Amino acid sequence: MSDTRGDERREQLTAVTGARPCPVCAGDHKCAVGDGGLILCGRCEGPVLGFRHLGPSKGDPQFHVYRRDEAPVPVAAPKGRPPRAWGEVARACATAFGPDARAELAGRLALPPQVFDHLPLVGVSGRGSAGRTFTFPECAADGTIIGLSTRAPDPAGTDVKKMLPGSKRGLTVPVGWRERAGPVLLVEGASDTLALTAAGLPAVGRPSNTGGGAHLAALLRDLPTDRPVLVVGENDRKDDGSWPGREGAERIAAGLRDALGRTVPVAMTPDGAKDVRQWLIERVKAGAEWDEAGRELVEALTAESKQPLPDERPEILVTTEEHAVNDAAAAALAGAEGVYQRGGQLVRVLRLDEPDADGAAVRVPAGATVIRELSPPLLREQFTRSADWFRMAPAGEGEFERVPAHPPGWAVQAVYSRGFWPGVSRLEAVVTHPVLLPDGSLLANNGYHRPTGVLVCLPNRMRLSVPERPSRSDATTAVELLVDAVCDFPFERPEHRGAWLAGLLTPLAWFAFDGPAPFFLIDGNVRGIGKGLLADTVALPVLGRRFSAMSYTPDREELRKRITSVATGGERMVLLDNLAGPIGNDQLDAMLTADRWQDRLLGGNRVYDGPLNVVWYGTGNNCELRADTSRRTCHIRLESTDERPEDRAGFKYPRLRAHLRGRRDEYLSAALTVLRGWVVAGRPAAGLPPWGSYESWSEVVRAAVVWAGLADPGLTRVALQTAADRNALAMGLLLQCLARRDPDRQGLTTAEILEASRDDHELRTAVEDLAGRLDVRALGYTLRSFARRNFENRFLDRVASTGRGARWAVYPMTEFHVRRSASSPSPPSSPDVADDGGDGDDGSERGAVSGTLFDVARTGLPD
Repeated sequence: MSDTRGDERREQLTAVTGARPCPVCAGDHKCAVGDGGLILCGRCEGPVLGFRHLGPSKGDPQFHVYRRDEAPVPVAAPKGRPPRAWGEVARACATAFGPDARAELAGRLALPPQVFDHLPLVGVSGRGSAGRTFTFPECAADGTIIGLSTRAPDPAGTDVKKMLPGSKRGLTVPVGWRERAGPVLLVEGASDTLALTAAGLPAVGRPSNTGGGAHLAALLRDLPTDRPVLVVGENDRKDDGSWPGREGAERIAAGLRDALGRTVPVAMTPDGAKDVRQWLIERVKAGAEWDEAGRELVEALTAESKQPLPDERPEILVTTEEHAVNDAAAAALAGAEGVYQRGGQLVRVLRLDEPDADGAAVRVPAGATVIRELSPPLLREQFTRSADWFRMAPAGEGEFERVPAHPPGWAVQAVYSRGFWPGVSRLEAVVTHPVLLPDGSLLANNGYHRPTGVLVCLPNRMRLSVPERPSRSDATTAVELLVDAVCDFPFERPEHRGAWLAGLLTPLAWFAFDGPAPFFLIDGNVRGIGKGLLADTVALPVLGRRFSAMSYTPDREELRKRITSVATGGERMVLLDNLAGPIGNDQLDAMLTADRWQDRLLGGNRVYDGPLNVVWYGTGNNCELRADTSRRTCHIRLESTDERPEDRAGFKYPRLRAHLRGRRDEYLSAALTVLRGWVVAGRPAAGLPPWGSYESWSEVVRAAVVWAGLADPGLTRVALQTAADRNALAMGLLLQCLARRDPDRQGLTTAEILEASRDDHELRTAVEDLAGRLDVRALGYTLRSFARRNFENRFLDRVASTGRGARWAVYPMTEFHVRRSASSPSPPSSPDVADDGGDGDDGSERGAVSGTLFDVARTGLPD
């Protein structure tokens, strides 16, 4: 074939063959391919996905001219000069995009001026009497600028849009589109993309109704499969019945489905507007805010979007082979949007419009994103989305036909009870903030992250600013901003301020370390000191709302049920508020050293066995920690000399909660900058002493706090164990009293100890604190549980067991190994299990002491 005119004239054309068919129609004759990528097709006459249709050939109109989307375009440049470097051209044009130019373009497009920050290389290529000609970068999937489109004013009406000579058509890709929440909207052109960005929505612009397919497929290839993608078409229906906007959108969607192997629905712009920009502008003119209009648009597009065709879903025939029907139903759930499995349950994620009802085990505020079980009625509804159900019905004269059917109840119940569903995504946690991953990167893209099982649900309007590689100076500035927010709180010591920062960083770094984190206790020496407000300085930047709250109870069974409720609900940060009195039992200690939880669910025999990804916080006044709770606690202590600290004035931020809500993105960015800065610095360990049970947390969060220049939060644990562990204090006091009464170490029975406490106030106080009641049996079990433990360089041990029971004496720690062979006490058993003696060996003297203040019928002191 000979050369053709125009662009074709510059290329040598070769006829297609069976071995080298036409790239457009796959035919083996009647078409030709140029040596520069141009294609003449004799069969196709319109747009084709993956190709740019350049119209009929000027040499022979029966042929139509095409180029691949990614194919190079000949550039009319002087001989010996390379094609233009479009990135440099774009940056040169952007230097002319000053405040006046920005205001002019914002007025012509009816968009807020700040939206152009998300497309930083918008520029100006010239200016005429009617106004400036603006340039917009066209990008490949990797961000390379491959051309510039222009928008010039036309005094007669609509702006004129062209491409600069030599440009290739590409995508309009706003900065941060992946981080915005919601379905990704694929629209036509730069102006629609900017309008959606102004509304806080994730959008990418394609160059035309059918263009950019190959670039889009490459751009979206790593997008999580459960992140919805919508191709949006325009309302440009022609008088002849053709509808380029819809037809092009359908062609793009079909190509993306084939290329990505995922569902890509099509949605048309709501009635009354040609495109989404016009629709949004009309809503804003009617009084709506841009983000409000954006939410309305997404709802309309989602409701209108075309769902997958019925033949794309599996068909399930209901028969008496129940196992086969159940297997098919379970398999249909694999990949179902919004369905996850967690702890042996099928679950879904939802946002609470109203707070939980009064009396709930956990008080969750409105606006919280929570995990809820997919109940059997909802599972049955999901079955109808995931598959087409049929049954065989009589059709007359012995014939049968397939007719639509409802999923049978027995199938719903069987699949619901399976406990494991192959192919259904595992949900570890739901977060509404970015998190640090084990490799030191930040997970800040909305959608499901399969490696960790984390579903990210960031707000539409969240705008974070974290340097790619934060320096020490960046981290220092970030810490100064964070600490400034709590400048009016009277921390007792610098390490208590460091503990506060650790409490702020821990939920953000949770998935970067293994195992649990300590309990962050905020307490003060007086009421009204600001404990609840200080707790909000952690919750508001991280969650964007106040804490979910749970009341502590010493009832171990009730506490266990509440912990199970927290685990199944997927709570991430929980506050034990208004703590008072002795705090600590085995269930509390277990929850503070676990990142998984197992318990029977209420109302049945099913068991939850799944994540407990919770950071626990607490508030109270002069809290008394019992058992081993103190060593599991990172203490945030406030102390005030004011008699009424709630009457203080002169705060730097009088409305601190409103201040934190309004600047959440800034504070959250600062916290993430600290963590990323520590990672970039090589994860320095700072030589900190170990913290048992929380070694991994200590290596990440505690180390980051110290690297950032604050005092070691671990110092608070040492002080707290010394000052606030009620059992340790009581045992220390008890051993002092017993050593004073039995200097020769003859030993005292529990009954003799109770008798002696009648006239010894200190001894009586120690017994009450340890045993909870003045009873031989309770004291006996308590002494057994603390035998041979170090309290103030003394330990308690058995001297002997007699007919009157075990005799206890106090020894210095220097004799600990000497006494090992003489005494090997058994571990304590449950005080509810009867044996031969009230304290394990005090057989004949269990119960009340005759003739004393203590009576077996009483549970405490007489009035």
